[in-house]
Amino acid sequence: MSRFPFAADAHAMWFKNLTLYKLQSPLRETAEGLQEALAAFAWEPAARFEMQRVGWVPPMGRPDAPLTHSVGNFHLLCLHEESKLLPASVIRDALDEKVGEIEHKESRKVRRREKDQLKEEVILDLLPRAFSRHRRTWGYIDARDGWLVVDTASARAAEDFVEHLREALGTLPVALPETKESPQAVMTRWLAEDDIPGDVELGEEAVLEDPRAEGCEVRVKRQDLVAEEMRAHIQAGKRVRTLALTWGERLSCVLDAGLVVKRLKFLDMVQEQAAEEEAETPEERLDVDFSLMSLELQRFYPRLMELFGGERQGPAEEDRPSSPDEEATLASEDGITGSATPRA
Repeated sequence: MSRFPFAADAHAMWFKNLTLYKLQSPLRETAEGLQEALAAFAWEPAARFEMQRVGWVPPMGRPDAPLTHSVGNFHLLCLHEESKLLPASVIRDALDEKVGEIEHKESRKVRRREKDQLKEEVILDLLPRAFSRHRRTWGYIDARDGWLVVDTASARAAEDFVEHLREALGTLPVALPETKESPQAVMTRWLAEDDIPGDVELGEEAVLEDPRAEGCEVRVKRQDLVAEEMRAHIQAGKRVRTLALTWGERLSCVLDAGLVVKRLKFLDMVQEQAAEEEAETPEERLDVDFSLMSLELQRFYPRLMELFGGERQGPAEEDRPSSPDEEATLASEDGITGSATPRA
């Protein structure tokens, strides 16, 4: 197997999700310092008897490329995870076969402690033949404005990225951003009063939840979000949890009340600008697209905070509660589906 099971992928530069962290102090490391710090934690293929191996890989995809790709104050990073696939059913069948052989040959019952030891032996025997699953998580640091951005909507995946980066750097004080006004309250008010900021256009998807009844929610798709039907849900006590919107005709997304951006798309105005930039190789394309994306998002983040009253300076890092769809988000990050039917 190749040491790097992927090459530069320009499509990866157009992030599809955004989990934001605010740096609590200026980034100390230069591009060279980041490269040196990450080098000690570079990804290597998992050994024959390892279940998992996580480490940093070059964003450009070439083995000889740096582990960070820097454009001005933006530093692109890529965390690579290799996991061995051993289905529980395969382990169980192999273990049952081994236990059966012992009980038949020795005419005795295999007890629990011995069975646990046999299970470990079975796993070690199967590992060298297991297939590997490879997953990449992209992120970048905006050193000028103090943002760490991870391309995932999963709290768990984002926290894994942060923890591995913190391990490499030695310290990484970050916090999930907080705003002066509750995003849930503001987005609910937009729908209730049809009072939308001028540079924001509502989409046709939303999830409303009842804070008084756990699991009670309404999911809508292809729906006029300021229709009387939606106001009736709000009057009944439901609040917006996620909302599809477009900002400045430049990007569209589904924004949740935790300020996580899902299903991010850069619209024609941005894509046309990218198409005008010439790039002869995949690496050049990646460089151009990363530059455009990071600059575009650098303009978006302050406006995102401003929509909810501005950024509130809070304590050091706090954990964002996982959404009810957290595990499904990690697996597929598909976004909102469903109809305007209450689900208890």
